[in-house]
Amino acid sequence: MSLPELFKNYLIVKKTSLVTAKNYLVDINHFLGWLAQKTGVKHQIVGKAIFGLFTLETIEEYKNDLLEENTPLSTLNRRLSALRKFGKFGQEQGWLTENPMLHIGNLTPNELISHQSSSEQILQNFKHQLEKEKASPLTIKNYLSDLRHFLNWLGTT
Repeated sequence: MSLPELFKNYLIVKKTSLVTAKNYLVDINHFLGWLAQKTGVKHQIVGKAIFGLFTLETIEEYKNDLLEENTPLSTLNRRLSALRKFGKFGQEQGWLTENPMLHIGNLTPNELISHQSSSEQILQNFKHQLEKEKASPLTIKNYLSDLRHFLNWLGTT
Protein backbone atom coordinates (compact mmCIF):
# COMPACT_ATOMS: atom_id res chain seq x y z
CA MET A 1 0.00 0.00 0.00
CA SER A 2 1.33 3.45 -0.92
CA LEU A 3 2.20 6.09 1.66
CA PRO A 4 -0.74 8.35 0.69
CA GLU A 5 -3.10 5.36 1.01
CA LEU A 6 -1.69 4.56 4.46
CA PHE A 7 -2.16 8.20 5.44
CA LYS A 8 -5.74 8.11 4.14
CA ASN A 9 -6.47 5.06 6.28
CA TYR A 10 -4.92 6.82 9.26
CA LEU A 11 -7.21 9.82 8.71
CA ILE A 12 -10.24 7.53 8.51
CA VAL A 13 -9.29 5.77 11.75
CA LYS A 14 -8.85 9.18 13.41
CA LYS A 15 -12.39 10.08 12.26
CA THR A 16 -11.23 13.03 10.15
CA SER A 17 -14.07 14.52 8.10
CA LEU A 18 -14.20 13.37 4.48
CA VAL A 19 -13.62 16.89 3.16
CA THR A 20 -10.61 17.44 5.41
CA ALA A 21 -9.19 14.00 4.53
CA LYS A 22 -9.59 14.73 0.81
CA ASN A 23 -7.88 18.12 1.15
CA TYR A 24 -5.07 16.69 3.28
CA LEU A 25 -4.40 13.97 0.70
CA VAL A 26 -4.23 16.56 -2.08
CA ASP A 27 -1.86 18.64 0.06
CA ILE A 28 0.37 15.69 0.99
CA ASN A 29 0.56 14.62 -2.65
CA HIS A 30 1.53 18.21 -3.53
CA PHE A 31 4.27 18.14 -0.91
CA LEU A 32 5.53 14.71 -2.03
CA GLY A 33 5.58 15.91 -5.65
CA TRP A 34 7.50 19.02 -4.63
CA LEU A 35 9.91 16.88 -2.62
CA ALA A 36 10.50 14.54 -5.57
CA GLN A 37 11.18 17.53 -7.81
CA LYS A 38 13.64 19.06 -5.33
CA THR A 39 15.48 15.89 -4.31
CA GLY A 40 14.74 13.32 -6.99
CA VAL A 41 13.51 10.98 -4.23
CA LYS A 42 10.08 9.53 -4.96
CA HIS A 43 7.86 8.24 -2.18
CA GLN A 44 6.63 5.48 -4.51
CA ILE A 45 10.13 4.02 -4.44
CA VAL A 46 11.36 4.71 -0.91
CA GLY A 47 8.02 4.44 0.95
CA LYS A 48 8.20 5.28 4.64
CA ALA A 49 11.90 6.15 4.31
CA ILE A 50 10.70 9.46 2.84
CA PHE A 51 10.30 10.58 6.46
CA GLY A 52 14.09 10.82 6.57
CA LEU A 53 13.63 13.97 4.46
CA PHE A 54 10.77 15.28 6.61
CA THR A 55 12.93 17.80 8.46
CA LEU A 56 12.49 21.33 9.71
CA GLU A 57 14.81 22.59 6.95
CA THR A 58 12.85 20.79 4.23
CA ILE A 59 9.53 22.08 5.53
CA GLU A 60 10.87 25.64 5.74
CA GLU A 61 12.10 25.40 2.14
CA TYR A 62 8.70 24.09 1.05
CA LYS A 63 6.94 26.92 2.91
CA ASN A 64 9.25 29.50 1.30
CA ASP A 65 8.55 28.05 -2.15
CA LEU A 66 4.81 28.30 -1.46
CA LEU A 67 5.32 31.93 -0.45
CA GLU A 68 7.34 32.67 -3.59
CA GLU A 69 4.57 31.13 -5.71
CA ASN A 70 2.09 33.48 -4.00
CA THR A 71 0.04 30.59 -2.70
CA PRO A 72 -3.12 32.02 -1.10
CA LEU A 73 -2.86 32.24 2.67
CA SER A 74 -5.73 29.80 3.28
CA THR A 75 -4.16 27.21 0.96
CA LEU A 76 -0.71 27.68 2.47
CA ASN A 77 -2.04 27.26 6.01
CA ARG A 78 -4.12 24.22 5.02
CA ARG A 79 -1.00 22.64 3.51
CA LEU A 80 0.92 23.31 6.72
CA SER A 81 -1.92 21.76 8.73
CA ALA A 82 -1.85 18.70 6.46
CA LEU A 83 1.91 18.40 7.03
CA ARG A 84 1.35 18.70 10.78
CA LYS A 85 -1.05 15.76 10.65
CA PHE A 86 1.29 13.87 8.29
CA GLY A 87 4.14 14.36 10.77
CA LYS A 88 1.94 13.10 13.59
CA PHE A 89 1.07 10.07 11.44
CA GLY A 90 4.78 9.38 10.83
CA GLN A 91 5.51 9.72 14.53
CA GLU A 92 2.69 7.39 15.56
CA GLN A 93 3.92 4.82 13.04
CA GLY A 94 7.43 5.03 14.53
CA TRP A 95 8.92 6.43 11.32
CA LEU A 96 9.70 9.82 12.88
CA THR A 97 11.18 10.45 16.30
CA GLU A 98 10.07 14.08 16.33
CA ASN A 99 7.46 15.93 14.29
CA PRO A 100 9.25 19.00 12.85
CA MET A 101 5.87 20.56 12.10
CA LEU A 102 5.40 21.26 15.80
CA HIS A 103 7.86 24.13 15.28
CA ILE A 104 6.03 25.63 12.28
CA GLY A 105 2.81 27.52 12.83
CA ASN A 106 0.33 28.93 10.38
CA LEU A 107 1.01 32.32 8.87
CA THR A 108 -1.02 35.44 9.60
CA PRO A 109 -1.94 37.93 6.86
CA ASN A 110 0.69 40.36 8.22
CA GLU A 111 3.42 37.71 8.05
CA LEU A 112 2.40 36.89 4.50
CA ILE A 113 2.67 40.54 3.45
CA SER A 114 6.09 40.87 5.05
CA HIS A 115 7.29 37.87 2.99
CA GLN A 116 6.17 39.36 -0.29
CA SER A 117 8.77 41.35 -2.16
CA SER A 118 7.98 44.85 -3.36
CA SER A 119 8.02 43.53 -6.94
CA GLU A 120 5.45 40.93 -6.00
CA GLN A 121 3.27 43.55 -4.33
CA ILE A 122 3.37 45.59 -7.52
CA LEU A 123 2.42 42.51 -9.54
CA GLN A 124 -0.49 41.81 -7.20
CA ASN A 125 -1.71 45.40 -7.55
CA PHE A 126 -1.42 45.07 -11.33
CA LYS A 127 -3.41 41.82 -11.18
CA HIS A 128 -6.17 43.51 -9.19
CA GLN A 129 -6.28 46.35 -11.71
CA LEU A 130 -6.59 43.89 -14.60
CA GLU A 131 -9.40 42.12 -12.75
CA LYS A 132 -11.19 45.45 -12.27
CA GLU A 133 -10.86 46.03 -16.02
CA LYS A 134 -12.42 42.58 -16.53
CA ALA A 135 -9.41 41.08 -18.33
CA SER A 136 -9.75 37.35 -18.89
CA PRO A 137 -8.05 35.00 -16.40
CA LEU A 138 -5.78 33.71 -19.18
CA THR A 139 -4.73 37.25 -20.13
CA ILE A 140 -3.98 38.06 -16.47
CA LYS A 141 -1.98 34.86 -16.05
CA ASN A 142 0.05 35.53 -19.21
CA TYR A 143 0.73 39.19 -18.34
CA LEU A 144 1.90 38.26 -14.84
CA SER A 145 4.05 35.42 -16.13
CA ASP A 146 5.71 37.69 -18.68
CA LEU A 147 6.34 40.38 -16.09
CA ARG A 148 7.79 37.87 -13.60
CA HIS A 149 10.18 36.57 -16.26
CA PHE A 150 11.20 40.12 -17.10
CA LEU A 151 11.73 41.03 -13.43
CA ASN A 152 13.76 37.85 -12.91
CA TRP A 153 15.86 38.79 -15.94
CA LEU A 154 16.43 42.21 -14.38
CA GLY A 155 17.33 40.58 -11.11
CA THR A 156 14.84 42.57 -9.06
CA THR A 157 12.93 39.67 -7.47
